[in-house]
Amino acid sequence: MRGYLFRRILSVFPTLLGITLVTFLLLEILPGREMALSGAGESNLPSPETLVRLRQTYHLDEPILTRYGQWLLRLCRWDLGESLLDHRPVTSTLRQTAARTLSLNLLALSLALAISIPLGTRWAVTAGSMRDRVGTVFLYLLYAFPGFAAALILQYLFAVRWRLLPLQGVSSLPAAAPLLQKTWDLASHLVLPVVCLAYGSLAYLARFTRASVLEGLHSPYVDAARARGVDERVLIWKHAFRNAVVPLVTLLAALVPALLGGSVLVETIFSWPGMGRLYFESLLNRDYPVVLALTVVTALLTLAGSLLADILYCIADPRVEPEQGFHGRLS
Repeated sequence: MRGYLFRRILSVFPTLLGITLVTFLLLEILPGREMALSGAGESNLPSPETLVRLRQTYHLDEPILTRYGQWLLRLCRWDLGESLLDHRPVTSTLRQTAARTLSLNLLALSLALAISIPLGTRWAVTAGSMRDRVGTVFLYLLYAFPGFAAALILQYLFAVRWRLLPLQGVSSLPAAAPLLQKTWDLASHLVLPVVCLAYGSLAYLARFTRASVLEGLHSPYVDAARARGVDERVLIWKHAFRNAVVPLVTLLAALVPALLGGSVLVETIFSWPGMGRLYFESLLNRDYPVVLALTVVTALLTLAGSLLADILYCIADPRVEPEQGFHGRLS
């Protein structure tokens, strides 16, 4: 296990290097960098002398690979540079937004797991019934429903029409408000983004849990236990569901990039000040240091989720060799 973990951790570096290199080159292709640096708009274009001075100041006249190598050296010191818009250190901006995005994603994943696991297990037990057929169709529709449409519908119903929850943002109270009121206010602002971010994962996890539990219920060892008179609840939760935990653990790694990617849409619609909204605004404003920093953080979280899935897979099923974990199952 130790040798496997060492090799997996070493494999993170070339993967991260490739991701940052591709992102760096793609940002070089995008036009409008000098316009963003000068702060000029379409009505007041900068002069050629200003453009030359800007390119020299930000070393844009140097070769691409040279600038990429310099950026990598700064990255090794965790120096992510400064924002081109407000000239604040990118690390301080990330500290403010990362906690909000991680809390949003953890709550969404917890909600999806808390609902999808018992729901998928229940539908596996009643497989073939009318309830199971209706539930399967409902999950397909829920999974295929666009995220932006769900967000707009939730905003209209719960914030505009019924006025039960706030429409956008992270707080509606002044900074001097009591802690209990601020906590309740934050929780009310979290409801709609968390539900909107969780519903797609909920549908996917419920379908996956149903299929895994159903496969376990028809396995020979469950039939043998049923013939010995084992209680049906024990068969479902101790035998069939335990068999479904192993592939479910491997699936969680694939949900990490999906949730982080969905955060961009959800945080933008609900004006949630997290990494997703920051990513969108940075791309819109050509704030390349922030875009590169967010790419690094997102890639690290995705690779960490993949490594964690491999470790949990080996713990859940000790019979499997580490090399046959999450990546082995995908191949």
